[in-house]
Parts: sequence; structure tokens; C-alpha cells
Amino acid sequence: MNFRLKTIIVFWCCFITVSAQTFDVEQSAQLIRPRVKIDSKYTFDAKFADTTGSFNAFENSASITFPIKRKFKTEVSLNLSSLKIKDVVKNSLRIKASEILGTFKVAYRQNNLGFDSLPQKNFYYANAGIIGLHLTKKYRIAFYSANINIHEQDKTLNKTAPRFSGVIGHYHIRGLRKSFYYGVSAIYSDGLFIPSPFIGGTEPINSKLSFNYTLPVQINLQYKNNKSFTVVGTKIDGYRTGLWFNSNRTNLNVTNASAFLNFRYRFTKTFQLQVEGGYNFYQSVRFKKTNDYQYSYPLKGAPYVNAAFNVFFGKSMLEKIVEQIL
Repeated sequence: MNFRLKTIIVFWCCFITVSAQTFDVEQSAQLIRPRVKIDSKYTFDAKFADTTGSFNAFENSASITFPIKRKFKTEVSLNLSSLKIKDVVKNSLRIKASEILGTFKVAYRQNNLGFDSLPQKNFYYANAGIIGLHLTKKYRIAFYSANINIHEQDKTLNKTAPRFSGVIGHYHIRGLRKSFYYGVSAIYSDGLFIPSPFIGGTEPINSKLSFNYTLPVQINLQYKNNKSFTVVGTKIDGYRTGLWFNSNRTNLNVTNASAFLNFRYRFTKTFQLQVEGGYNFYQSVRFKKTNDYQYSYPLKGAPYVNAAFNVFFGKSMLEKIVEQIL
């Protein structure tokens, strides 16, 4: 494989990892709903394609999204430029809405890296950030986020390198179940800076089934039936963390692509249980020993399971807006 092709592949893997890290697909689908989430995930053994040993991961996390400042005001000024009832309502109603939320997440991950003499690795993650939302005059929601986090092995905590990420974009309200959004996410991670554009939306197929996409990280079909919500699709995920290897600190990059089935059940407006099963049909482990040489370990496929419990607080800004204009 020539150097140019290797460079393209490495850049694309980093691009996917950045997109997965900086854009919370699940949060964006609800347009940033205040909540507490407890999450556990286990990835079963996957054999390395070109070396002995196996890879697996067990991770637990807890996160909270909470309101810092909110503004929601409805003004009515009669506008008869169009005599259609729908246009009169839309043209006469002016909603002023904005919101700033805080986010905080901690996680612990235990990985088995079968290529090392001491394969079990313990990693710690902490993230703090803000999310901003602002309704424009054209009933589009401008959104942004800024985050700082650390992600290190226990043996590299004394050499922690802060990582920064951000998102900026626009969300177009097309109806109660129809939307379109786009923007740019970016990350600065221990000397690596990569911007990555994204585009997404939801298109209803019938009264219960919808097609949802956030490119380049996820596409799925969503089926809603009363209190249950079923999602089937494919997605790309990944993370970058500090690693102690051969008496040096380096960055471990893990990337995977999976097909998944996700089931959510809403007990009340406040409590929701979520379970997911999937298969990682592509996995890769990469890290640099020096600035000149990168190790790359392709992995065979492996299943994973994921369970989460959500506690929601109130309505999202999107729900309040839709209630007023639709």
C-alpha cells in the first residue's frame, strides 16, 4: 500500500472518530433534552486479524444535561398579508426562544488489548461543556456546543493532555416529525485538529415509521408504537485516548462500524429504558509508537450489547416550539 493511500485511510478513520465523538446523535434527535443517563456497554471478544490475542471492552458511564439559562416568549401581532388561516397564524405568531445547557459526563472503560504482554488496560474519561440553542426569525434553531475533556489510561493520568471539541449548525423544523439539520464539528486532540461536516434529518414514511440519517455517522429506521420506540440501522463510532506503551505515552484510536437494533420503552414522561444489541462488522485499533511509525491492528467482527436508563427533565426547546406553531 503506497504512502498516499495510507494517509487517506488514516485521515478518514480520524474523521469518522471525530464525527462520532463530537456529535451526539441521540441528543440531537431530541434536540438536547435535559436528562440524566446511566449507560453500560460490553463488546465481546474479537480476534486480531494479523496477530494473536483478542480485543474486548467493558464500559460504564454517567452523564447529565442540565439547563443553565432559558428564554421562551410568545408574541402575537396580527399579519393579514396572506388570508390563509395557516399563514395568518404563522405570520402573526413570533416566538423568541433561546437556551444554554451544561453537560457533564464521566466514564470508565476496561479494554483487553491482546497484542500487549499486559493486555488489560483501564481508561478514564471526563467531559464538561455547554450547548447553546437559539430560534431564528425563520423558525430555524441555531445550535452550538463547546467541550473540554480528558481521556487517559490510569498510567498516563500524570501526563494528561486536554482535548477540545465543538459543534455549530442549524436545525430546520419541517413538521412534527420532519426535520433537516447540518453543521460542522471539530476536535483538537493532543496535537491533532480535524474539522468534519455533517448533515442529517428525519423523513416520515407513514404514521409510525420514519427514516433518520446523520451523515457520515449513522442511518436508521425508527418505529414508534405508543410508549415503545424501535430503531434499526448502521452507525460508525470511535474514541481516542492516552495509552502507556513501551514506556511512552501515545494515543490509542479505536474505530468501529456496526449494524444495530435498539429498543426503548418510555415508562412515563420522565423515565426511559434503552437496550441495544449489535454487531461490529468493522473494527480497528491504531496507535503511534513514534512520530514516524503507526501501528494498525485490524480486528475481526464481534457482537456487543448496551443498556441505558434515562431520566428526563421537562420538555426540550424543540417540543415547546412545535406546540406553538403546529
